[in-house]
Amino acid sequence: MPQIDAPPVGNTDIVFALWNLAARLIERHDYTGAESLLAEGLRQLEGPARIPFLAQQGRILGPLGRQAEAVSAVREAVALLETPGAEGDAATWNMLGLTLCNARLESEALSLLQRATELMPQTGPYWKTRGETEAFLGLTDEAERSYDTAAKTGNWAAHLALARLKRWTPARNHIERLLSAPVQTALHHACQGYALFKEYDDIDDRANAWNWLQKGASAARAQPVTQRRPAWSAEAEQTTLAAWTTAFPPERFAAVPDIRRTGPRRIFIIGLPRSGTTLVERILGTHSQVQALGELPTFPAAVKTVSGSQSPALLDTDTIIAAGHADPQAIADFYDQETAWRHDGSPCVTDKLPHNSDYAGLIRLVFPDAAIVHVRREPMDALFGAYKLYFAAGWSFDQADLAAHYAHYRGVMAHWKSCLGNGLIDVSLENLIRDPETQIRRLLNACGLPFEDACLSPHTTKGAVSSASASQVRKPINADGMGAWRRYEAELLPLRSKLEAGGFTDAKGDALS
Repeated sequence: MPQIDAPPVGNTDIVFALWNLAARLIERHDYTGAESLLAEGLRQLEGPARIPFLAQQGRILGPLGRQAEAVSAVREAVALLETPGAEGDAATWNMLGLTLCNARLESEALSLLQRATELMPQTGPYWKTRGETEAFLGLTDEAERSYDTAAKTGNWAAHLALARLKRWTPARNHIERLLSAPVQTALHHACQGYALFKEYDDIDDRANAWNWLQKGASAARAQPVTQRRPAWSAEAEQTTLAAWTTAFPPERFAAVPDIRRTGPRRIFIIGLPRSGTTLVERILGTHSQVQALGELPTFPAAVKTVSGSQSPALLDTDTIIAAGHADPQAIADFYDQETAWRHDGSPCVTDKLPHNSDYAGLIRLVFPDAAIVHVRREPMDALFGAYKLYFAAGWSFDQADLAAHYAHYRGVMAHWKSCLGNGLIDVSLENLIRDPETQIRRLLNACGLPFEDACLSPHTTKGAVSSASASQVRKPINADGMGAWRRYEAELLPLRSKLEAGGFTDAKGDALS
């Protein structure tokens, strides 16, 4: 942690005690407890002495769903750092920049991350964060340099990010470096496996690519459970589905009040990861009446906070049952408070978080006037897309788990369809790619928006793209990813067989419904 480098106003011993106690709680991911200690410390401090406390406060408010306060803390810290005599270390600049990145303010974050790398140019994680931000902003050449600098320090996350950044060729790749770089932990092995899969796949060496993907997935499964990678099981997903159907039966939606919430009209974009949600977001974001807000963690955070659920998981049976008794207006108020600062005045805004598919029915109760766009993709393509990336999701490292999670996703969406009917706007990625204009006109009409020619060119939309699709969606709409799983058709037989047994695909792997 950065140290307090100016004498605090008030009782120094108390301030340092608060700091140390907060640090211990942060290590245990008790952000609520830590935030109260940091807030008390800030009440006793003035001037530049507030900077480390503000940096830590911003860092932990985001995961609590309080992004507006997190950004406010960062901006106050930056203003203090710019006062005469104030000095910030690299760790502080990096932490402040990372908080802004997590708040989807990459353009504002970049200069802070640049300061961190200038102060400590040998620190790989700082270069990796800077490279990720540059990639999200479409600064591909700059991102390549930053990732390469980080990789040379032994940062395996940067090795993987560099492999994903673009398509490599037999004449230009990093395979030899990836094979010879020191590998010390399960995390290193996972990053190495996924990175080598990507680069071998790029040069069409499929045998080596698949071999390294298996090594990467095996190492990923061996990673310990953390807050970022919580425990996953098919059984736990079955219990959450049962909880949704019990707490939110179809009859509860028979008389949803036809009310218009204050603020912009919201368009929620949901679906399985790697299903095309980012492309749909870019299409809508190109419209003159729509502001794309990116992947917001706000709705799940609002549900967790307002429901009063004290269980450790963000979404579980306890949370769903508690949410069933929560006041939808209170959830809407929390959501509005945490997103209003982002709004530029556009009549409509998008919230593109694929995992909000779990909350689709609750979204309808909270925002009766919202458009809920459900993007669907052929299951083999979507699931292979998740399998070949190093996702935090625990279901993405094994073919049997992929099939089990897909069954859960389809079960959840079938329930919400029975509740919402035509209130779900279904979009097929394959149909969108085959006939863009027809499908885009249909999408805009369903969202209550007039057609605009600009929506046919979503690759021209400005702004950061903070997802694994950052490079793809900056190209014109194309069919490059359609049927990509068939390159490894034999190797993916276990997944295909389970999907066929579940009634989701035919024997050839094509979707049945």
